[in-house]
Amino acid sequence: MTTLTDLILPRLPRRPYCTDNPSQGLIIRGPDVATTKSHLQLNPAALRHWLLFDIDAPLAALTWERVNLPPPNWIAVNPENSHAHCGYLLEVPIITSPGCHEKPLRYAAAIENAYRLKLRADPGYTGLICKNPLHERWQTWFIHGHAYSLDELAEWVSLAKPSRAIEENAGLGRNVTLFDTLRSWAYRMVLIYKSANATQNLWFRALLHEAEGINSRFPTPLSFPEVRTLTKSVAKWTWRVFTQHAFSEIQRARAQKRWSEADADSVEKAKPWEQLGISRRTYYYRKKAGLLLPDGCTDAISDNSGEPGMKA
Repeated sequence: MTTLTDLILPRLPRRPYCTDNPSQGLIIRGPDVATTKSHLQLNPAALRHWLLFDIDAPLAALTWERVNLPPPNWIAVNPENSHAHCGYLLEVPIITSPGCHEKPLRYAAAIENAYRLKLRADPGYTGLICKNPLHERWQTWFIHGHAYSLDELAEWVSLAKPSRAIEENAGLGRNVTLFDTLRSWAYRMVLIYKSANATQNLWFRALLHEAEGINSRFPTPLSFPEVRTLTKSVAKWTWRVFTQHAFSEIQRARAQKRWSEADADSVEKAKPWEQLGISRRTYYYRKKAGLLLPDGCTDAISDNSGEPGMKA
Protein backbone atom coordinates (compact mmCIF):
# COMPACT_ATOMS: atom_id res chain seq x y z
CA MET A 1 0.00 0.00 0.00
CA THR A 2 1.38 3.40 -1.02
CA THR A 3 2.13 5.78 1.84
CA LEU A 4 2.80 9.50 1.85
CA THR A 5 6.44 8.76 2.64
CA ASP A 6 6.60 6.67 -0.54
CA LEU A 7 5.49 9.70 -2.54
CA ILE A 8 7.73 12.26 -0.84
CA LEU A 9 11.15 10.68 -0.28
CA PRO A 10 12.05 9.39 -3.77
CA ARG A 11 11.32 12.80 -5.31
CA LEU A 12 13.23 15.00 -2.88
CA PRO A 13 16.20 17.08 -4.06
CA ARG A 14 19.56 15.54 -3.22
CA ARG A 15 20.14 18.22 -0.55
CA PRO A 16 16.87 20.10 0.01
CA TYR A 17 16.30 23.43 1.68
CA CYS A 18 14.62 23.10 5.06
CA THR A 19 13.94 24.96 8.28
CA ASP A 20 11.90 24.95 11.48
CA ASN A 21 11.42 28.71 11.23
CA PRO A 22 11.25 30.33 7.76
CA SER A 23 11.67 33.82 9.24
CA GLN A 24 15.16 32.82 10.42
CA GLY A 25 16.27 31.62 6.99
CA LEU A 26 16.82 28.29 5.26
CA ILE A 27 19.49 25.65 5.61
CA ILE A 28 20.58 22.91 3.21
CA ARG A 29 20.76 19.38 4.57
CA GLY A 30 20.56 15.80 3.39
CA PRO A 31 17.13 14.12 3.29
CA ASP A 32 17.65 12.36 6.64
CA VAL A 33 17.92 15.71 8.46
CA ALA A 34 15.73 17.79 6.13
CA THR A 35 12.67 15.58 6.60
CA THR A 36 12.77 16.22 10.35
CA LYS A 37 12.19 19.96 9.77
CA SER A 38 8.74 21.53 9.72
CA HIS A 39 9.32 23.21 6.33
CA LEU A 40 10.87 21.32 3.43
CA GLN A 41 11.78 21.73 -0.25
CA LEU A 42 9.91 19.08 -2.25
CA ASN A 43 10.81 20.09 -5.83
CA PRO A 44 14.38 20.18 -7.19
CA ALA A 45 15.52 23.49 -8.69
CA ALA A 46 14.75 22.62 -12.34
CA LEU A 47 12.04 20.01 -11.85
CA ARG A 48 8.42 20.05 -10.70
CA HIS A 49 7.07 16.83 -9.26
CA TRP A 50 4.46 18.75 -7.29
CA LEU A 51 2.09 21.62 -7.91
CA LEU A 52 1.99 23.32 -4.50
CA PHE A 53 -0.49 25.85 -3.17
CA ASP A 54 -0.62 28.01 -0.05
CA ILE A 55 -4.21 28.61 1.07
CA ASP A 56 -4.54 31.20 3.83
CA ALA A 57 -8.23 30.94 4.65
CA PRO A 58 -10.44 29.36 7.32
CA LEU A 59 -11.11 25.67 6.66
CA ALA A 60 -8.46 25.75 3.93
CA ALA A 61 -8.28 21.97 3.87
CA LEU A 62 -11.73 21.78 2.29
CA THR A 63 -11.28 24.52 -0.31
CA TRP A 64 -10.61 22.09 -3.18
CA GLU A 65 -13.99 20.44 -2.57
CA ARG A 66 -15.91 23.72 -2.31
CA VAL A 67 -14.54 24.99 -5.64
CA ASN A 68 -14.97 21.65 -7.44
CA LEU A 69 -11.36 20.67 -8.01
CA PRO A 70 -9.90 17.16 -7.81
CA PRO A 71 -8.54 16.16 -4.41
CA PRO A 72 -4.86 16.94 -3.82
CA ASN A 73 -2.62 14.08 -2.76
CA TRP A 74 -2.02 15.63 0.64
CA ILE A 75 -2.99 18.64 2.73
CA ALA A 76 -0.87 19.91 5.63
CA VAL A 77 -2.91 22.11 7.98
CA ASN A 78 -1.64 24.52 10.59
CA PRO A 79 -3.76 23.67 13.67
CA GLU A 80 -3.36 27.19 15.02
CA ASN A 81 -5.17 28.99 12.18
CA SER A 82 -6.46 26.27 9.79
CA HIS A 83 -4.31 27.59 6.94
CA ALA A 84 -2.86 24.91 4.72
CA HIS A 85 -0.48 23.84 2.03
CA CYS A 86 -1.57 21.19 -0.46
CA GLY A 87 0.22 19.24 -3.17
CA TYR A 88 -0.79 17.66 -6.47
CA LEU A 89 1.64 14.99 -7.68
CA LEU A 90 2.41 15.07 -11.42
CA GLU A 91 2.63 11.80 -13.32
CA VAL A 92 5.43 13.22 -15.48
CA PRO A 93 7.54 15.91 -13.77
CA ILE A 94 7.87 19.26 -15.52
CA ILE A 95 11.36 20.41 -16.43
CA THR A 96 11.64 24.15 -15.86
CA SER A 97 15.05 24.75 -17.46
CA PRO A 98 15.43 25.80 -21.12
CA GLY A 99 16.47 22.25 -22.02
CA CYS A 100 12.83 21.24 -21.67
CA HIS A 101 10.03 21.17 -24.18
CA GLU A 102 8.29 24.51 -23.82
CA LYS A 103 4.71 23.34 -24.38
CA PRO A 104 4.47 21.16 -21.22
CA LEU A 105 5.93 23.98 -19.12
CA ARG A 106 3.49 26.55 -20.50
CA TYR A 107 0.62 24.07 -20.17
CA ALA A 108 1.54 23.32 -16.55
CA ALA A 109 1.90 27.04 -15.79
CA ALA A 110 -1.57 27.71 -17.19
CA ILE A 111 -3.08 24.88 -15.13
CA GLU A 112 -1.27 26.01 -11.99
CA ASN A 113 -2.56 29.53 -12.47
CA ALA A 114 -6.15 28.33 -12.96
CA TYR A 115 -5.96 26.21 -9.79
CA ARG A 116 -4.44 29.08 -7.83
CA LEU A 117 -7.30 31.34 -8.83
CA LYS A 118 -9.99 28.79 -7.94
CA LEU A 119 -8.34 27.92 -4.63
CA ARG A 120 -7.69 31.61 -3.94
CA ALA A 121 -4.18 30.54 -3.03
CA ASP A 122 -1.44 33.04 -2.28
CA PRO A 123 0.01 34.33 -5.61
CA GLY A 124 3.17 35.39 -3.80
CA TYR A 125 3.94 31.86 -2.65
CA THR A 126 7.12 30.72 -4.42
CA GLY A 127 6.76 27.00 -3.76
CA LEU A 128 10.43 26.71 -2.80
CA ILE A 129 9.53 25.23 0.58
CA CYS A 130 6.23 24.06 2.00
CA LYS A 131 4.79 22.70 5.20
CA ASN A 132 6.47 19.32 5.48
CA PRO A 133 3.54 16.88 5.25
CA LEU A 134 5.62 14.28 7.12
CA HIS A 135 6.12 16.53 10.16
CA GLU A 136 4.10 16.15 13.34
CA ARG A 137 3.66 19.91 13.70
CA TRP A 138 0.93 19.83 11.04
CA GLN A 139 -2.36 18.02 10.77
CA THR A 140 -1.74 16.15 7.54
CA TRP A 141 -4.41 14.51 5.43
CA PHE A 142 -3.03 11.94 3.04
CA ILE A 143 -5.88 11.55 0.56
CA HIS A 144 -4.54 9.32 -2.22
CA GLY A 145 -1.39 8.23 -4.07
CA HIS A 146 -2.56 8.85 -7.63
CA ALA A 147 -0.21 10.89 -9.83
CA TYR A 148 -2.09 13.28 -12.13
CA SER A 149 -1.42 13.89 -15.79
CA LEU A 150 -1.67 17.49 -16.94
CA ASP A 151 -4.70 16.60 -19.05
CA GLU A 152 -6.46 15.17 -15.99
CA LEU A 153 -5.86 18.36 -14.04
CA ALA A 154 -6.93 20.52 -16.98
CA GLU A 155 -10.34 18.80 -17.16
CA TRP A 156 -11.38 20.58 -13.95
CA VAL A 157 -10.64 24.13 -15.09
CA SER A 158 -11.25 26.32 -18.12
CA LEU A 159 -8.18 26.91 -20.28
CA ALA A 160 -9.16 28.73 -23.46
CA LYS A 161 -5.58 29.23 -24.60
CA PRO A 162 -2.95 27.92 -22.17
CA SER A 163 -0.22 30.24 -23.48
CA ARG A 164 -2.40 33.23 -22.57
CA ALA A 165 -3.68 31.79 -19.30
CA ILE A 166 -0.41 32.29 -17.46
CA GLU A 167 0.09 34.75 -14.64
CA GLU A 168 3.53 36.02 -15.60
CA ASN A 169 4.56 37.02 -12.09
CA ALA A 170 3.48 33.98 -10.09
CA GLY A 171 4.30 30.30 -9.84
CA LEU A 172 5.58 28.56 -12.96
CA GLY A 173 4.61 31.67 -14.92
CA ARG A 174 7.77 33.31 -13.57
CA ASN A 175 9.88 30.52 -15.06
CA VAL A 176 8.20 31.02 -18.44
CA THR A 177 8.61 34.80 -18.30
CA LEU A 178 12.25 34.64 -17.20
CA PHE A 179 13.03 32.02 -19.86
CA ASP A 180 11.41 34.03 -22.68
CA THR A 181 12.94 37.35 -21.66
CA LEU A 182 16.40 35.97 -20.98
CA ARG A 183 16.72 33.93 -24.15
CA SER A 184 15.56 36.90 -26.23
CA TRP A 185 18.39 38.94 -24.73
CA ALA A 186 20.85 36.07 -25.21
CA TYR A 187 19.98 35.64 -28.90
CA ARG A 188 20.81 39.30 -29.51
CA MET A 189 24.02 39.40 -27.47
CA VAL A 190 25.83 36.05 -27.76
CA LEU A 191 27.51 36.78 -31.12
CA ILE A 192 28.70 40.15 -29.79
CA TYR A 193 30.41 38.40 -26.87
CA LYS A 194 31.88 35.76 -29.17
CA SER A 195 33.22 38.35 -31.61
CA ALA A 196 34.92 40.08 -28.66
CA ASN A 197 36.67 36.78 -27.77
CA ALA A 198 34.84 36.54 -24.44
CA THR A 199 35.11 33.27 -22.55
CA GLN A 200 32.13 31.03 -21.94
CA ASN A 201 32.43 31.77 -18.22
CA LEU A 202 32.23 35.52 -18.88
CA TRP A 203 29.15 34.91 -21.04
CA PHE A 204 27.50 32.97 -18.22
CA ARG A 205 28.22 35.74 -15.69
CA ALA A 206 26.81 38.38 -18.04
CA LEU A 207 23.69 36.31 -18.58
CA LEU A 208 23.29 35.65 -14.85
CA HIS A 209 23.49 39.39 -14.17
CA GLU A 210 20.73 39.97 -16.74
CA ALA A 211 18.64 37.13 -15.29
CA GLU A 212 18.91 38.51 -11.75
CA GLY A 213 17.72 41.89 -13.03
CA ILE A 214 14.68 40.30 -14.68
CA ASN A 215 13.97 38.21 -11.59
CA SER A 216 14.16 41.22 -9.30
CA ARG A 217 11.16 42.75 -11.09
CA PHE A 218 8.85 39.92 -10.01
CA PRO A 219 6.74 40.75 -6.94
CA THR A 220 8.02 37.48 -5.46
CA PRO A 221 11.30 36.55 -7.18
CA LEU A 222 12.39 33.04 -7.97
CA SER A 223 15.03 31.53 -5.73
CA PHE A 224 18.65 32.05 -6.74
CA PRO A 225 19.24 28.31 -7.42
CA GLU A 226 16.33 28.34 -9.88
CA VAL A 227 17.63 31.46 -11.61
CA ARG A 228 21.16 30.07 -11.77
CA THR A 229 20.00 26.71 -13.17
CA LEU A 230 17.89 28.35 -15.86
CA THR A 231 20.67 30.79 -16.74
CA LYS A 232 23.23 28.00 -16.99
CA SER A 233 21.05 26.15 -19.48
CA VAL A 234 20.48 29.25 -21.64
CA ALA A 235 24.18 30.13 -21.53
CA LYS A 236 25.35 26.66 -22.55
CA TRP A 237 22.81 26.27 -25.35
CA THR A 238 23.32 29.68 -26.94
CA TRP A 239 27.14 29.45 -26.69
CA ARG A 240 27.15 26.04 -28.36
CA VAL A 241 24.48 26.62 -31.00
CA PHE A 242 24.85 30.26 -31.99
CA THR A 243 27.61 30.78 -34.58
CA GLN A 244 27.57 33.33 -37.36
CA HIS A 245 26.74 30.60 -39.87
CA ALA A 246 23.97 29.16 -37.66
CA PHE A 247 22.54 32.63 -37.11
CA SER A 248 22.48 33.26 -40.88
CA GLU A 249 20.68 29.95 -41.41
CA ILE A 250 18.11 30.83 -38.75
CA GLN A 251 17.49 34.22 -40.36
CA ARG A 252 17.15 32.59 -43.79
CA ALA A 253 14.68 30.01 -42.48
CA ARG A 254 12.61 32.74 -40.80
CA ALA A 255 12.57 34.78 -44.01
CA GLN A 256 11.45 31.77 -46.05
CA LYS A 257 8.68 31.09 -43.54
CA ARG A 258 7.48 34.69 -43.79
CA TRP A 259 7.54 34.53 -47.59
CA SER A 260 5.64 31.23 -47.69
CA GLU A 261 3.05 32.60 -45.26
CA ALA A 262 2.70 35.72 -47.40
CA ASP A 263 2.26 33.59 -50.53
CA ALA A 264 -0.37 31.47 -48.76
CA ASP A 265 -2.22 34.61 -47.67
CA SER A 266 -2.24 36.00 -51.22
CA VAL A 267 -3.59 32.70 -52.61
CA GLU A 268 -6.33 32.62 -49.98
CA LYS A 269 -7.34 36.17 -50.89
CA ALA A 270 -7.29 35.52 -54.66
CA LYS A 271 -9.24 32.22 -54.40
CA PRO A 272 -8.05 30.82 -57.76
CA TRP A 273 -10.19 27.72 -57.28
CA GLU A 274 -13.28 29.80 -57.89
CA GLN A 275 -11.94 30.90 -61.27
CA LEU A 276 -11.24 27.27 -62.17
CA GLY A 277 -14.64 26.11 -60.99
CA ILE A 278 -13.21 23.61 -58.54
CA SER A 279 -13.22 23.29 -54.78
CA ARG A 280 -10.51 24.68 -52.55
CA ARG A 281 -9.58 21.16 -51.50
CA THR A 282 -9.19 20.02 -55.13
CA TYR A 283 -7.07 23.08 -55.94
CA TYR A 284 -4.56 22.34 -53.16
CA TYR A 285 -4.57 18.62 -53.99
CA ARG A 286 -3.66 19.35 -57.62
CA LYS A 287 -1.10 21.94 -56.59
CA LYS A 288 0.64 19.46 -54.28
CA ALA A 289 0.55 16.80 -56.99
CA GLY A 290 2.03 19.21 -59.57
CA LEU A 291 -1.08 19.15 -61.73
CA LEU A 292 -1.47 22.93 -61.95
CA LEU A 293 0.31 24.99 -64.61
CA PRO A 294 1.87 28.30 -63.53
CA ASP A 295 -1.14 30.26 -64.79
CA GLY A 296 -3.44 28.23 -62.57
CA CYS A 297 -4.86 26.05 -65.35
CA THR A 298 -4.95 22.29 -65.10
CA ASP A 299 -2.94 20.00 -67.31
CA ALA A 300 -5.00 17.25 -68.93
CA ILE A 301 -7.46 17.37 -66.05
CA SER A 302 -10.92 18.71 -66.63
CA ASP A 303 -12.50 21.02 -64.10
CA ASN A 304 -15.35 18.60 -63.43
CA SER A 305 -13.05 15.78 -62.40
CA GLY A 306 -14.46 15.95 -58.87
CA GLU A 307 -12.77 15.58 -55.51
CA PRO A 308 -9.72 13.37 -55.02
CA GLY A 309 -10.72 9.79 -54.48
CA MET A 310 -14.19 10.31 -56.07
CA LYS A 311 -15.45 9.26 -59.48
CA ALA A 312 -15.97 12.07 -62.00
